[in-house]
Amino acid sequence: MKKIISMVCIALALLTSATAQNCPRYIGGDSTKTTPAYSIYREFFKKNLFADALPQWKNMYSNAPSFRKQTFYDGADMYISFIRNEKDREQANAFADTLFQIYDKYIQCFGEDVYMLGRYGTDLLLYGRNKDANIPKARRLLEKNIQLSGDNTFYRYLQVYFKLLANQVGSDGITAEFVKQKYTELSGIIDRNLAKVSGQQADQFKEVRSNIDDLYSKAFVDKSDPADCAKLMEIYRKKYDSNPNDLETLKLVYNRTKGCADSLFNIELLKKLNAMDPGYSYAFRLGSIYMKNNQMDSAYMLYENASAKEPDSSKRADLYFVMANIKADKNDYPAAREFAKQALIYNPKMGKAYYFIASLYVGSGKLCGPGTGFQSQIVLWPAFDYLRKAIEVGTDEVKEDAQKMITSYTQYLPTKADVSAKKLAIGAPYTVKCWINEATTVQVKSGGATPAPKK
Repeated sequence: MKKIISMVCIALALLTSATAQNCPRYIGGDSTKTTPAYSIYREFFKKNLFADALPQWKNMYSNAPSFRKQTFYDGADMYISFIRNEKDREQANAFADTLFQIYDKYIQCFGEDVYMLGRYGTDLLLYGRNKDANIPKARRLLEKNIQLSGDNTFYRYLQVYFKLLANQVGSDGITAEFVKQKYTELSGIIDRNLAKVSGQQADQFKEVRSNIDDLYSKAFVDKSDPADCAKLMEIYRKKYDSNPNDLETLKLVYNRTKGCADSLFNIELLKKLNAMDPGYSYAFRLGSIYMKNNQMDSAYMLYENASAKEPDSSKRADLYFVMANIKADKNDYPAAREFAKQALIYNPKMGKAYYFIASLYVGSGKLCGPGTGFQSQIVLWPAFDYLRKAIEVGTDEVKEDAQKMITSYTQYLPTKADVSAKKLAIGAPYTVKCWINEATTVQVKSGGATPAPKK
């Protein structure tokens, strides 16, 4: 036992001796040479005269590094200034190399204290020659800093560390689950600080909280997962509650949470946004929620108000088209057709609006006749006009649907004999009455002309 204790003492003595040799406290072992050198460089340093401070600082750094920790702090500040002001890349890299030597020597002389660990890790990411190669070391330094500091971790290091992790998923063993775990840990540190600090400190932690939340919500939330959505809503509900009538806060909270289910909170946000900053996107989204909940009157009023204020023609056409569908759902075919035509005024290439009107006409056989026979068949004439127009201007999907409808309903057109019995000629002008009241041409199921659609 005595032998072991003796060996430990010898090892400690050797370590202390090595440290003393590498990190002497005085220049040449003489305090009377050291204090003036330190005072001279400090006076220049405090006046930001770094070029004048540098000779005596180097003297202190090389010959009396253990005299004060301040020598290292000042040296790091000076070399960061040199890096930032140097236009030559190679010279800037050389200054960065010296900066990291300062940090390494500090750790050699004074050990790994939290202040220098945080600075070293952060500056490796900012100024290192090869940032990718520096990431593992920076991560280790920042993790050690947070481990040792706990709730006293400098706010900036929390943000730098989380951003490093977020950008390195898939590298160095960093997984999305690991980042989520670290998000929870760092959030706890921030929350505990916000509970006890105020003023500028509180603002600093709030800013870090906001930045970390944004990184987390953008990259690590699966909005199809109820658990992730619940976490997301918890994060942004706090932001909303802290400033519920600020437009920018409302926009931020809505944009971060809108991919989750249509919660009451989401609806509350949309209502406020639409009231404070009326626009197409808010009205369209809120209206779709109303429609899904069968609140058609509320949706209609929302779209009607939005359409009156919307300057963009294409968006205005979209709003009119939705209103057309709402009116059709209430069996108000004339109003539905009118809104579809309004949509076409603002977007003449909206093939689905032509298809929609054709569908109204096709469904009017029992409204304009007994359901069978000539009076019910002729509603197909204007319907086919609109279907041909849908094929002319519509998307591929609309074209396909329109052609399918023509193929399906051609069998219900009148025959030549039916037309002749009515003393009509194929291709002749004809106005279909009833609510449709639209000019078209006489068409038959086979053997007759297929007139071109009216222009």
